[in-house]
Amino acid sequence: MRALVALMLIVSLTGCADDIDPTAPIDATVTITATGCRNTLGRGIGTIIAPGLILTAAHTLAGADSITVDHHRRTLGANIVAFDPTMDLALLTIDDRSLASVPLTTNPPTTQTAPGTTGTAVVRRDDRLVSLPVTIARRVTITTEDMYGNGEVVRPGYELTADIEPGDSGALIVIDGAGVAVIWSRSRRTDERAWAIDPIRGGDTIRAQLNDGIDASIDTTRC
Repeated sequence: MRALVALMLIVSLTGCADDIDPTAPIDATVTITATGCRNTLGRGIGTIIAPGLILTAAHTLAGADSITVDHHRRTLGANIVAFDPTMDLALLTIDDRSLASVPLTTNPPTTQTAPGTTGTAVVRRDDRLVSLPVTIARRVTITTEDMYGNGEVVRPGYELTADIEPGDSGALIVIDGAGVAVIWSRSRRTDERAWAIDPIRGGDTIRAQLNDGIDASIDTTRC
């Protein structure tokens, strides 16, 4: 099973954007609900990047003992198969492999090409999914605390110009039919300023976990 899932991720990383249906980002987006951690509730956005495989932000799953995803008003159970609190990235699996997917890019924006690059992110507004315009301001190295506030970590990513709201964490930024970054946080001081994590440069741990399983030292249920 792990080998099959790992193979699907490899396919997603080498997919051709020219073959992608332009309606796929909305069709491939799910709303994630995680319960647990003293009955707290986490909500976020995830994107199906290969059959049965969802990429999202790890912090929306912290402390979860039950995870469900809503796909166009259909609710499915989900399981964590990769979880990186340092990069704040996670992968979930669902049983239904027939749903639309959006592959990750093989050509992420560089320091030179990133500024001014435009794309979209599917988010939830007024109980429906909409495509939100997103502009990459620049490629950055994000210095922050890890998910649990235990020390400084460095994450590769992008600074964004976009109207990001609470609950948008985990949404995939799609450019030319392929995913390039996972929305992580927004500025509390500057309107329409936000940040996203690069799952290509920052994805070594989740790719390894997908193949070999989550290391016992990583506690996915920790609040």
